[in-house]
Amino acid sequence: MYAAALATVLAGFLCGIIYLANRREFIFTKLAVLYTLLVEILLSIMQILMVTPPDQVFKIVTLVAIPMIVINAIAVFIFATIIYNHLDERRTRSEKEGLESEMARKNAELQIAAEIQRNFLPETIPPAAGFAIAAKSIPAKEVGGDFFDVVPLEIIQMSKNQTGIMIAVVSGKGVPAALFMALSRIVVRITATWFRKPSEVLSFANPVIATNSRTGMFVTLFYDIIDNEEKTLTDVNAGHNPPLVFRNKTGEVEELEATGIAVGAMEDAVYRQNTVQLAAGDFVVLYTDGVTEAANDKGEMYDLPRLIDLIKKHRGASPQEIVNAIVTSVFAFNGNQPQFDDITLMVVRVN
Repeated sequence: MYAAALATVLAGFLCGIIYLANRREFIFTKLAVLYTLLVEILLSIMQILMVTPPDQVFKIVTLVAIPMIVINAIAVFIFATIIYNHLDERRTRSEKEGLESEMARKNAELQIAAEIQRNFLPETIPPAAGFAIAAKSIPAKEVGGDFFDVVPLEIIQMSKNQTGIMIAVVSGKGVPAALFMALSRIVVRITATWFRKPSEVLSFANPVIATNSRTGMFVTLFYDIIDNEEKTLTDVNAGHNPPLVFRNKTGEVEELEATGIAVGAMEDAVYRQNTVQLAAGDFVVLYTDGVTEAANDKGEMYDLPRLIDLIKKHRGASPQEIVNAIVTSVFAFNGNQPQFDDITLMVVRVN
């Protein structure tokens, strides 16, 4: 009896030491079984040496000690497995709940960011004397890096017949691109009300944007001024996709070449402007690379020739109808492929 009591106390003492050594955490199943084997063997040896006659040692060991050690080890294995699985399940459930909570918080933040970004884009296009304008922007994710703007220039002296038009793509994706988009739009829009020439606007805005681009981001941007009195388009193309000018009289399509590098890429970048004469019925299509680089299931891109063909087919349509036709055509071309990049369009027609 004394041997059994001493063995039990010793076993409990050893369990306490192992529990503290393991930082008050449940030990792995293999360690629990190993510990059980060692303790049971040790206690069996103590009991046998203390109370068993020498001639009965072998019989006690084979008939009692070994079966007891094996059974206890199996029992501990089953118990430890159940406990460890239960703890693991609780841990997994806790991690899952934490992850779901974090995802819900981030989704809520993205929705707020998306709403803020939508507010940066014009809800309605301001009227421009002598021109009809339509635009649309479809982000690939909750927030994007594309933007467009129409800037009334009546507040500038002798500019009541002029309107500023802008479309741009920020390098990068997600929230950083959206924040940089907001910065770029505000800087260019404010600068556009200070200077009459597009080249002056970007020459002043570029170093401001470049100075604040600490992550190396930049923006390809097309800014032009349409003049109702002169029926001209004066533009600066800062590394953006070349807008297309459709000539109503001849049916030809012209590309407006780049006149400078992307805004924010270099503080001392130089920008020159180009003036295009327009006529009644001519229209200009401004677009981002989300249109021409849209891909289908075969890996083919929508590309520029397809866009030009579509424009020619809709030569008599309104700017809004042309925008809708391009968007419909791009998504039909994509097929089952998800939208890879933001899609932004603007169409300006001379009345």
